[in-house]
Amino acid sequence: MPIRERILAMGITGSGKSYQWLKLAEALLPTGAVFRCLDTDDAITYMLETQFPHLKPENKGNVYVWSASDWESLKAGTDQILKQSIKDNDWLVIDMADAPWDSVQRYFTSEVFKTGIGEYFLQVRKEIEASKKKVASVAREALSGWTDWAVINKLYTDWITPLIYRLKCHLYLATKVQELGSKEDADIKELYSELGVRPSGQKHLGHQVHTILLFIPGRGNWFITTCKDRAGRPYFKRTPLLSLYMQYFVAKANWPLITPGATV
Repeated sequence: MPIRERILAMGITGSGKSYQWLKLAEALLPTGAVFRCLDTDDAITYMLETQFPHLKPENKGNVYVWSASDWESLKAGTDQILKQSIKDNDWLVIDMADAPWDSVQRYFTSEVFKTGIGEYFLQVRKEIEASKKKVASVAREALSGWTDWAVINKLYTDWITPLIYRLKCHLYLATKVQELGSKEDADIKELYSELGVRPSGQKHLGHQVHTILLFIPGRGNWFITTCKDRAGRPYFKRTPLLSLYMQYFVAKANWPLITPGATV
C-alpha cells in the first residue's frame, strides 16, 4: 500500500486543481478507492453533473459529496464523514480548503455580534473613520486577539484536526492563492518566498500537509510547480501538466499504473 498522501494543491480559478483530483478518482475507480469530498462552493457537484457523471455513486462511481457552503453544513458533513468506515486507500477531499477559514469567521461574528461579518466590519470601518484612527486592518481592529481570534482559531482547529490526523486515508486539499505579504510570519515567508504566493485561508494550512503543489493555468495548457514534498520526490518546476495521476503518483510516488478497464 502506498504511503499516506497529504497534498495541498493551490492555484487560481481554472488552474485544474479540482479537475485533476477527479481524474485521479477516475483512474483509481477499479481499486475500490472512495473519494469523500466536502464541497464548499458546489463546484464539484456541478462537475459531476457535467464532466464526470460516471463518478456519481448512482452510476457506480466513487465520488461522494457533502455540501459545505457555511460553517454549520461544513460541521454536519464532517460529522457524517467521521462516522463512516474509511479504508486506507480512500481519499478525503476538501474543495476549497481555504473557505472554512472564512466560514468560521462568519459563524463567530453571527453568534457573538448577531450580525453578518460584512455588516459588522462595515460598522467598525465607520467607527474608525468617525474617530479618525489610523489602523492597518479593519479586521484586526474589529476582532481582538485574546477574546476573538483565539476563539476563532480554536473552533477551526477543533474542526480540521480530526480530518487531517484521525482519518488514516489520503488527503487532498484544494485552495486558492493570495500574494505573499511583507508582514507574513518568518516560516510562511521561508516556505513560499520563491513562489511569491501562498495558499489562501488559515495561515498554517500548508504546514499540515506533506506536499504542496502550485497549479498554474496557461494558454491552452496547465503547469505545475512543487513548493514542498517531504517524501523527497523530484520537484516539478513549471512542468506542463497533463495528468497528476501519471506524472506525480505513478512517476514520482511509484504508485502502480492502473490501465483503463482494469479490475483490481
